[in-house]
Amino acid sequence: MKILFGLTPGLCLLLGACAGPLDRSWDDRTYRSLQDRFADSDRRLSENAAENANDRPPLGIEELDALTVDDAIRVAINNTPRLRRAGYQVDVAAGRVTQAGLYPNPSFSFDAEALGSDAGSGGETIYRLEQEIILGGKLGRARDVADADRMVARAEFVAEEYAVASRVTRSYFAAVAARERLANRQDLIALADRLLEAATAQVDAGAATEPDRLRAEVVKEQAEIELEAARLEEDASMRRLASAMGLDHVADLPLTTVADDLPEFPNQEDIATRVIESNTRMEVARIGIERARRAHKLAKAEAIPNLVASLGPRYSDIDNETTVDLGIGIEIPLFDRNQGGIQSALAERLSAAADLRAIQLELLAEVSEAWSSYEAARIAATRYREQLLPKAERTLDLTRQAYERGKADYLRLLDAQQVVVESRIAYVDALQRLQEAAALLRELTQHNAPWREPRDGDQPTDEVNR
Repeated sequence: MKILFGLTPGLCLLLGACAGPLDRSWDDRTYRSLQDRFADSDRRLSENAAENANDRPPLGIEELDALTVDDAIRVAINNTPRLRRAGYQVDVAAGRVTQAGLYPNPSFSFDAEALGSDAGSGGETIYRLEQEIILGGKLGRARDVADADRMVARAEFVAEEYAVASRVTRSYFAAVAARERLANRQDLIALADRLLEAATAQVDAGAATEPDRLRAEVVKEQAEIELEAARLEEDASMRRLASAMGLDHVADLPLTTVADDLPEFPNQEDIATRVIESNTRMEVARIGIERARRAHKLAKAEAIPNLVASLGPRYSDIDNETTVDLGIGIEIPLFDRNQGGIQSALAERLSAAADLRAIQLELLAEVSEAWSSYEAARIAATRYREQLLPKAERTLDLTRQAYERGKADYLRLLDAQQVVVESRIAYVDALQRLQEAAALLRELTQHNAPWREPRDGDQPTDEVNR
């Protein structure tokens, strides 16, 4: 299998996204300083990002009156330590690129013989400047290896950005669903109260038996238990959302992104193609192949010994003369020709190729599982919205009409209302599963990043300057 490596369009997008339109000006200048060490093409993107940052400052939670899912992601990107750590890893890798290309320092030595001799004259005084001369292009090849590590760090930065967005999205819609379930549970407890009152009245009037009232009491107790669980889950979901956003306190804001805005995706085959082309795990694996190739070239170069040259004056007190010493030394590669290093580097190349294939298969399996969850949740949510909920609402409407005409009793009306509320809860559960599956698919494809766009209501740059 022949594997060619190049800066694919997907990789270019990834590298651009690292310095893309997001302002990541954190609490110090360390991360921003590494932008100056990027390549020229990436530096232009960084300058555009800096211009955008000046016109659109980082979004803080205190600036918001309501919270959309994209705003939650923007806040998380400015606050989460995970992304900050990934950014500093880019800085670490950039420093190693610089260090790998540095030439060894020269050394200076001074030797003097018979200092303090009783004869009144010493021996020889030697000044020597020594320099190791790197042969075989080892410095350039070591820098190439370090640069591949830098590319990996930057790709992993983008991967962490999408991972943050996915975590926030799942937490956001879990909080939305928890609030909806709490509201519906409160409706159920009100229905249970009315059911118990009606059952008690009928028992007192002799129109029902004691078991009917006991059944109503059981229904109310169950509703109270479920209501308390819903309250606890709503509180926990808001805390999880705050944690995903990098906050140490709960943001008590309305969650305005509706969960029933169903996300749309192409078919599974198109998603799989996008994942293989643009997912950062594939890019990291491709960079790993190139890194292994560069490391193999470095291992071959390391078999070439370096020269050690020395130069300096020698003064003889006995002969009263000054001469110049010139020395050149080189290691004879008789036993150690870096055979093991070359063999190991070759094996790393083969391993990197196998790793690319393994990651491809893993991603295809993840796409298949995420697509299955997405389709199942989409079908369920669609059927609830288009069939089950309208039928439950229609049943309630007909039961209410029958009750008003005296054709149905109050207990039957309450039962129809309970079915409607429980169907709404099931619909909320399906929507949550759908949004979670969609978030995973977006994380896998790494294709859409709406949180990078200006917020609704933000003025364009020219209007602001005007």
